[in-house]
Amino acid sequence: MSIRLRVTLYGIGVVSLVLVVISGLFYVLVVGSVPQNQDKELAERAGRAVASLDRAPAEALVARPPLAPVDAAVAAEVTVVVLDETGAVLAATGVVDGVAPAVPAAVLEQARRDRTAAATVRAGGTVLRVHVRPWQRPDLGRSGYVVTAQSARRLQTDRRGVVALIIISGMVSLVAAAVGIFGVAGRALRPLRELAATADEIGRSADLSRRLPQVPHRDDVGRLTESFNAMMARLEEAYRRTADALVAQQRFTADASHELRTPLTTVRNNAGFLRTHPEAAEADRTAALADIEAESARMGRLVDDLLTLARADGGQRPARAPVDLGALAHEVCRQARSQHAERSVHCAGAPVTVAGDEDALRRLLWILVDNAVSHTGDGGNIWVAVVGHGPVATVQVSDDGPGIPPGLAERIFDRFFRAESVRGRAGSGLGLSIARWVARAHGGDLTATNNDRGGASFVATLPVSSNS
Repeated sequence: MSIRLRVTLYGIGVVSLVLVVISGLFYVLVVGSVPQNQDKELAERAGRAVASLDRAPAEALVARPPLAPVDAAVAAEVTVVVLDETGAVLAATGVVDGVAPAVPAAVLEQARRDRTAAATVRAGGTVLRVHVRPWQRPDLGRSGYVVTAQSARRLQTDRRGVVALIIISGMVSLVAAAVGIFGVAGRALRPLRELAATADEIGRSADLSRRLPQVPHRDDVGRLTESFNAMMARLEEAYRRTADALVAQQRFTADASHELRTPLTTVRNNAGFLRTHPEAAEADRTAALADIEAESARMGRLVDDLLTLARADGGQRPARAPVDLGALAHEVCRQARSQHAERSVHCAGAPVTVAGDEDALRRLLWILVDNAVSHTGDGGNIWVAVVGHGPVATVQVSDDGPGIPPGLAERIFDRFFRAESVRGRAGSGLGLSIARWVARAHGGDLTATNNDRGGASFVATLPVSSNS
């Protein structure tokens, strides 16, 4: 059963319950007032008859047969009967079974005593509602009773009319409510149908760019539409990131395989040479073993770099502790001077404390220094500067080498990106990627540009520790 039909049936049920309660109250009020209205009408009619008798001539008070009387058993109008003091009929406007309606003596006695009386009596096979009032003509020495009567069928007719009115109005109300609720529910649920159709089309076509049309009203359906569109936007973004990550992973795997193939080939060839030439000269054997050792070390560094980037992709973040970035820069520069005596390494490290992993920050500095060393010749200069700027610490590593080719200031941070004229060609192409990840993992960033000397400058910005 559809939601629209369920809402319609529920609405009809509620409307039906309300109609039953209201109709019941209406029936009780109207039907309960019918006898009162009938008694009031009979009393008023009796009062007018008594008033007319007060002015009637003496000959009008003589008993005479009724002239063209109505049948009080079936007639709707009020029947008037005039009785004398003995209860004999003087005049009547209606009859029941050919005679004027008879009134019990007890009712007449009550009317004489209380000046009025009302009762339900049976005349033949007909039930009548009667009202009795006494009348007097002292000038004529006459008295008697005026009886107004009406068939009880009127009550039944009025009740049937009320019931018919309630039934007809109830059916019309139910039909109108059903049509209205069905139409309103269909209009209100139209966005839900569109949502279901859109979801089906997205499932068939895998087109995550589809959206529901905006609903102008800020109701539940409007909020559902906005939530669905926002969810589709997030799914589209997640799908795009997943696709990009898959492409990057495939490229990363291919590049890693390519990078490992060369050292593995070198190791395999040299090992084969040593196995097939046991009588080779000592110099050749030493050279082969040196190649194996160098390529093994290269593969070790490459595997370490790959492990670092894999941890970065997995969301791993470095530990945080207070680190004096200036002191760390001086230490790295001292080690760089001892390892690269043919270069001039200048260091200006002000004491700046950052919250980070000392080993990771040391690696960042070494990557930038090694990159500068590999792109400056003998006698080249490398400058390392650490400066604090309010909440930010800046580490700048510059050189006077050939600089960065135009348009490649960002691409040099891509993994395995190398070219003949691109900085980073001497390594595996992972160092700068790792350096940028370290900077960003600490809440900063790493950028590259050319300086006034024609060389390259790498600038890492890191947030200063709040405890410094």
